Amino acid sequence: MKKLVALCKRTGIFRLFDKIGEGGELLGKWMGDGYAAYPLNGIPVLDEETLCAVFDITEKQREKFSIRRVEMPETVNFDDTDPAERLITEDDVSIIYSGIEVKPLKTRSGIIFIQSKYLLPLEDVLEVTQLFERQTADGLSYIVAKTGLLIAAVIFPYSVVDDRFVDRLEEITEACRRALNTQQNIRPAEQDTDQTQIF
Repeated sequence: MKKLVALCKRTGIFRLFDKIGEGGELLGKWMGDGYAAYPLNGIPVLDEETLCAVFDITEKQREKFSIRRVEMPETVNFDDTDPAERLITEDDVSIIYSGIEVKPLKTRSGIIFIQSKYLLPLEDVLEVTQLFERQTADGLSYIVAKTGLLIAAVIFPYSVVDDRFVDRLEEITEACRRALNTQQNIRPAEQDTDQTQIF
């Protein structure tokens, strides 16, 4: 919870999402910064006033934050199950670009990126967390993190792909290819570790 609050404070956005049933009853509560959301299990119903009181948000901080309580968007499935969801096989690659760490994920519609910071609130259960791709009705992919059968987060993609980003990756790939070719020309006896030693 502390990591989730810290995340919202960094972006300056607190969104409280109410999951409302067909009869108007409150089925669940979520919180995030509008780009990701996490279930609030075992926490009383929050509004702007109680959120500030519970998480020690001062009046001065409150003036700088955007805090709103809204109903969950109908376009996003916050249920634990979705018949159309697809398990994502994660790569062990992350990229820091313009100071932001992003994680590439392969989806049905191609590669997307999520900001790695949105996995921080799940750090304690990350070893048992799996990522799934879901899609909105208009085909927009988003990511659902699950611990076992239970949903732990909904994360939307980060738009990082542009000409400059692709050009930089191509430059790095070419440089890595040259380094690999050079490395392969070194005799095995001279290449006994992955790390270069300075003494």
